[in-house]
Amino acid sequence: MKKPVLIGALIFSFLLAFGNNLLNRHSVAWVGGPEVLEKPTGWPSLTMMQGVHSGIKVALKGYHDHRMPILGGLLAFIVLAIWLKVFRKFPVGASVRSALRLGLAAMFLAAAWPKFQDPKGFAILVAQYQFLPSFLVNGFALWLSAFEVTVTVGLILTAWEKEFSALVGLLLVMFIVALGQALKRDLGIACGCFDIEGASDAGETWFSLVRDVVLLLPVAWLTFTGGARFIFSGKSK
Repeated sequence: MKKPVLIGALIFSFLLAFGNNLLNRHSVAWVGGPEVLEKPTGWPSLTMMQGVHSGIKVALKGYHDHRMPILGGLLAFIVLAIWLKVFRKFPVGASVRSALRLGLAAMFLAAAWPKFQDPKGFAILVAQYQFLPSFLVNGFALWLSAFEVTVTVGLILTAWEKEFSALVGLLLVMFIVALGQALKRDLGIACGCFDIEGASDAGETWFSLVRDVVLLLPVAWLTFTGGARFIFSGKSK
């Protein structure tokens, strides 16, 4: 693991956050934070088993409602891995890692872009987690969306597969901790990963938690088996 790469990604994310807040029409003060809103009425308190069950129901409903895009994405992943193996002569592991990098980058970019475009709205969401001192909320919200964009760029454009996969893992752990403590404290907050408006019920929040835990497995594999290789290069340096 190359520490200069990790430090460089961190510095780049701070610079990106600064530039975004300087030019964004939804800019916020670096120090401070929005108020914590009242807990939604009717928000259910669920045990862990109830929460996981509710999250699975949300996942099944989401699959039913968006079956074609989900199956299309899965098919694209398989086709890309096969194409890299057959036509580019990639080893199987490299083919799968390249497809995973593209898939993760697409997912994180889709999650980060609304937050990056609307720092004020994202800061309101971050405040609801009640995890940070209020004076740090705005700055953290600005940095987090910029950090997600930085990781996306790193996954696609750089050869530092191991390092940026590890940063994806760091993001997932942060999300898991934030969601876990919010559910344990029964705060009635939503994930806000793909939608600044957030979830409409506790099942969506539990689904987000379970999804992030599951994603840790392929990300850990990428981190521990990856090397220094560009996304369309079959060999590690």
